Amino acid sequence: MGYPLGLHPKAVSQIPSSLESEIKARALSLGFTVCGITTPDTLDFHHMYVNWLERGLNAGMTYLASAYHVSNRLHPEKFFPGLKSIILLGYRYPLQHPAEIEEKTTGLISGYASGKDYHHLIPNLASPLLQYLTALNPEAPAPRVYTDSAPVLERELAVRSGLGWIGRNSCLISPKHGSNLLLAEIFTAIALQADPPFAADHCGSCMRCVESCPTGCILPERVIDANRCLSYHNIENKGMIPPEVMEKFGGWIFGCEICQMVCPWNQRGYQSSSSIGIAGQMTVEEMLEFLELSMDDFKSRFAETALARARYNGLKRNVIIRLANLGEKNALGSIKRTEDTAELDWLRDTARWARNKIQLKK
Repeated sequence: MGYPLGLHPKAVSQIPSSLESEIKARALSLGFTVCGITTPDTLDFHHMYVNWLERGLNAGMTYLASAYHVSNRLHPEKFFPGLKSIILLGYRYPLQHPAEIEEKTTGLISGYASGKDYHHLIPNLASPLLQYLTALNPEAPAPRVYTDSAPVLERELAVRSGLGWIGRNSCLISPKHGSNLLLAEIFTAIALQADPPFAADHCGSCMRCVESCPTGCILPERVIDANRCLSYHNIENKGMIPPEVMEKFGGWIFGCEICQMVCPWNQRGYQSSSSIGIAGQMTVEEMLEFLELSMDDFKSRFAETALARARYNGLKRNVIIRLANLGEKNALGSIKRTEDTAELDWLRDTARWARNKIQLKK
């Protein structure tokens, strides 16, 4: 399936075309990697979202099936009256190196969670651009920025704004920058000239992402079955993780980026990773220390990071699973204490599974 053949957003030009160039230049100067512009016309891929929900591929994320989420994804102007244009922004983050897939002694953290929580970082970064847009038309509704914080089909919008195509692993892929991009959208009442959509599909016959996924969660139609996705389970799942999934956690304690790490379009990114930071990891010693953290210690240390999304007990669960898969006998004491004292049934059950696994390992 090509992405997005047949998408032709209506170009509305009531502002000099140089304004679009100015907006993009300002976005890049603020630290964003890419910037494109599109319109809020009805989204063509909304039916794929509905089909994904109907098949139960959203796993425990039931909120995604609410009328609010379904309707607004089709009509984004519903929660921004007067919407004329959408400015798409991409912010590049570091990826783990492919060699880390077979790492035997660390807990891997997805690159986007390596620094300050992007839910706060990106809006702060975009703030001067919002101020500029407001000054252009102070009588219009104030522009708003969203990043994974509103019911938006942001990947289709990104394709429509010319930033790239939706890859086989369901990620937006930029031909220049790869797929390790956090997307954000600025909704504005200013009518801007839309960019032409990205009409090519450069995945070709490559199946590296599909073949490398440890749980087989990448489906043929370029969607993810969250029921099998490691990122879903170690971030969004707030309960017991199926044992067959825990066995396949590999090195991950927060997220999973294997499908991006093996993608040919990301290989050049490893050469310049120093310019965008280094993806996070925890050593065995740090994971053992983490198991002794109190709830207050956790909040103090991780409150401003994306790791807080997994919550205290969720991240403890993930660390316990990683240490168990390592067969780390030094963790038995902490794991047994969790098994004996945890208030949550699923955390006690995870600790029991981990203790048995370590004790059976030679």
